[in-house]
Amino acid sequence: MADDTRGRVPFALLGVLLLVSSLALAPTFVGAPVPTDTAVERALDRATAETQSAVRSGVATAGRRAAANPVVTPADTPAGRVLNESEPFRDALRIRVYLRVSERLEGVSYRSGDVTVAASLPPVSNASDLRAAKRRVSVSRAGANETAMRATVTDVLLTVRRHGRVVAERRVSPTVVVPTPALMLHDQVSTYQTRVNASIAHPGLSQRLTARLYPIAYARGYAQYGGAGIENVVANRHVSLAANGALLGVQRSIFGRSDPDGRRALTEATAMTGIEDLVRGSNGSAVASEVLNRAEYRPVSETPVRQRSPGRPGAGDSMTVGVNGTADAAFRTVAAPAALNETLADAYTVEVVLETDRERVSGGRPPKPPSPGANWTLVSQRTTASVAAVEPTDGSVAAPDGWHALDSFGRVVERRYRRTAVWENAGTSRRTAATSTARYRVTVAVIGRHHGRSPAPNRSIATAHDASASPLGGANLADVAGKAETRLVGAAGGRDRIAERVVSGDLERTNATVTADRPPGLDAWVYRDLMDLRERVRNVSASAERGRVGTFETNPPKRLRDRLRARRAGLADVPATYDSAAQKARVAARIAYLNAVDAELARQAAGRAESERKVRSRLAAETEGSLRELRRGLTARETRVPRSRPVPVGPAGPVRTRVDARTPYLPLAELDERRYRALNGSEHPLVARNVNVFTVPYGDAAETVIGSVPGPSRRVRLSSAARTLAAANATLQNESNATLAAKRDRLRTQVRRSNVELVTAMRRTVETETGATSDSAIVVDALAPWDSPAGRALALTNGSAPDRVARLAGQRRNLTRAERDWLRLQLRAAVAAPEAVPTAGATNRTGSALRDVAREQATRALADAGRSKVERRVDVDGLPAGLPLGPPWTARFATVNVWWVTVRGEYARFAVTASHGPPTEPGAQTTYARDGSAVTLDVDGDGAPETLGTADRLSFRADTGVVVVVPPKPRGVGDKDGTAVEESGGWPNAGD
Repeated sequence: MADDTRGRVPFALLGVLLLVSSLALAPTFVGAPVPTDTAVERALDRATAETQSAVRSGVATAGRRAAANPVVTPADTPAGRVLNESEPFRDALRIRVYLRVSERLEGVSYRSGDVTVAASLPPVSNASDLRAAKRRVSVSRAGANETAMRATVTDVLLTVRRHGRVVAERRVSPTVVVPTPALMLHDQVSTYQTRVNASIAHPGLSQRLTARLYPIAYARGYAQYGGAGIENVVANRHVSLAANGALLGVQRSIFGRSDPDGRRALTEATAMTGIEDLVRGSNGSAVASEVLNRAEYRPVSETPVRQRSPGRPGAGDSMTVGVNGTADAAFRTVAAPAALNETLADAYTVEVVLETDRERVSGGRPPKPPSPGANWTLVSQRTTASVAAVEPTDGSVAAPDGWHALDSFGRVVERRYRRTAVWENAGTSRRTAATSTARYRVTVAVIGRHHGRSPAPNRSIATAHDASASPLGGANLADVAGKAETRLVGAAGGRDRIAERVVSGDLERTNATVTADRPPGLDAWVYRDLMDLRERVRNVSASAERGRVGTFETNPPKRLRDRLRARRAGLADVPATYDSAAQKARVAARIAYLNAVDAELARQAAGRAESERKVRSRLAAETEGSLRELRRGLTARETRVPRSRPVPVGPAGPVRTRVDARTPYLPLAELDERRYRALNGSEHPLVARNVNVFTVPYGDAAETVIGSVPGPSRRVRLSSAARTLAAANATLQNESNATLAAKRDRLRTQVRRSNVELVTAMRRTVETETGATSDSAIVVDALAPWDSPAGRALALTNGSAPDRVARLAGQRRNLTRAERDWLRLQLRAAVAAPEAVPTAGATNRTGSALRDVAREQATRALADAGRSKVERRVDVDGLPAGLPLGPPWTARFATVNVWWVTVRGEYARFAVTASHGPPTEPGAQTTYARDGSAVTLDVDGDGAPETLGTADRLSFRADTGVVVVVPPKPRGVGDKDGTAVEESGGWPNAGD
């Protein structure tokens, strides 16, 4: 390869070619001649400085005008399509900068002798030029705290002429920083819009709305639970108040301060809402009149104080859930006579079997019988044997692990053999025989072990076969051996026959069980012990956060089950060794009871999971919420109040902002342009939808979740119907209403019929358990204090009536403590029958009529709010509401209700003003305003403005849920006006 000279070019020739090429191409890259005289240089430097000033002025003006007319949505026009949809404001600002700078550059000129210089940018005549113009400009935030704006305009052309002839050109790209906060304001307002539309998982309006609604809901929910006359726990007037306060909070977190007019309006709205709540909820005239007569109200802060009174818990506080009524439910299954008898019998039952041993001591099988002689042929032979026990003997049998000998005996058994042979010779047959005797020593033991079916652990009983060791008297297990021998040996033919069968090999191993006689007082003794254990189990409790209980994030029955398991060893009290069979029976009953409680709690835990599934479905069907969002709301309720932040300092000093919203307070009512010029006709600035998930009518949500009653039609709990009937009765005493009276009468008939069924069931129970005759007056006399259908139904369902019947029966029938306790439990079970309940239709119709009367009275009360007396004559407090948390048709451990709230709103005009304007106007301000108007700009200089886009109104939406959990009393918690879904006027279109 070193000698290969193909394709090589001499270096000298390359040098010549490069030189010639450079000389030929040099004239192509030379622009206009650049004179080097002092006049041209001075003119260019001066023009460059003026260009910088022109750019600064144009950027400041463009920023102010872009903020005053911000493009939020590009228009579908040639000019609008130049704007990028992801950042239309910045693109519109860049176009304004270009056009404003281009206009300013027309005034840039300088003359020095016969030399003149001018600055220019290419003109814009179509959309293509506009897009190129936009690309020449870049804008960004700059300066301390990024309150200022940096802008660069590229390729500004400076042209030098002498005697009208271009002698030089220079392209400059000035970059300026102006204190105009247009970009800062735009970013802040954009952040505000993002946050007022953020989901509850992110900081913003939904979280702050949640934080404001929770104190309201818990304060009013617990007041209603305590007996205050509150029909709606969370009404739309509270939603409006909380939403406006939350909006001001978001403003403060972003702009450093909120709209002052909005703060003042919130103060007034808070006072007015308080008045309306008092009028709607006062149970008498004194309190309402006192407040209504006040002429002044103390101003409230933007964010109410979050301190709670010690008596009113919040969603984050713990609640105590006990085993309570579950202890009784499990007790009825274990302490029932048949069940308890079986448990105790198992503790006194022993599994027994015969264990045998056989040893040959002498003799054996006989030899072959002798032949009769020569030539005899053996045709066949047969051996027979017989056995016989001949004498007793001693001996022992080793028992397998876990077994022990109850009794044993031995026998000597002889087995006598006879071997017979058949011989033939020439047609003649002859028989010969041989005999022998084998002697065996047979040992038989009756062995036993504690029956494996007993729930008591299999521990030894120190005095199992000592008849005097039982604390209750009786034989303990001393009679087991005799019963076992009778069962195993006697049934097999006796001791001799057993031994003979052992030698014969036809004795099969048979297991049997025998039950010892129990002391007469064992059942009552164990029952009383179980009663004491039941009270200890009843008091087992676990704590859980209220909000987490209400959102099904925690499972109280499961927690109770875990707590009970942790204490199980102490409750069962199993000794290392039983001191008697009675003690084992006591332990067996205890463990059976603890197992029953555990099973019941497991069933409740599983039922709670099923209830959670149903709640999820209902939330999805009735609202746009979910349990997941409700759980997030529990975290959002802790959203802290934004603190005042330092005023940012820009290049020209502090930059203070002021929010100016129209309307400053967004009401649910319809407003028109006569009050606010920014409005377009009549509008609803704020609309709300408020869904109370578990409200009356009673046959709906709650009964669907906890399980409906068997029967051909939908029914409700007797307690719910009774409270509705009682409320209707109380109202009709003060307010005459024919419709309510008619519906009340129909409901009363059904309640009375249910009472009769339950009273009959109690009478049968008393007869069965005490032997009282059917004409006994025990039940009638016990129920005498409750003579009205509603009062009697409530006494039957809350346990008062069954307990009083049990006490009276105990006195008249001279019942023991255990008998009286069992009767009480059976009576409570009798009145808990779900079949004896009224229909949902009669209950709901009465409740609806009652609420209609209440609404009429509330309307009159509000109309008379300025008078000195406001009376409440309608009783809706007794109406039940909420979802009972607990097993169906038994005692609940809490009542929960959920409100799902959605608000939508739109500002007619939302403006934020910064304390800095353009540098040419000291003390001026820059205002960023969105009012929905079209943004136009003459981009081509033809005098007809083109539409760039619109300054969309600022709209928002927030969704949140509130969960209130109250103790398990009949009144519950929830909206009782019969309106499950409250929608404000204009819903769902805010701004229309």
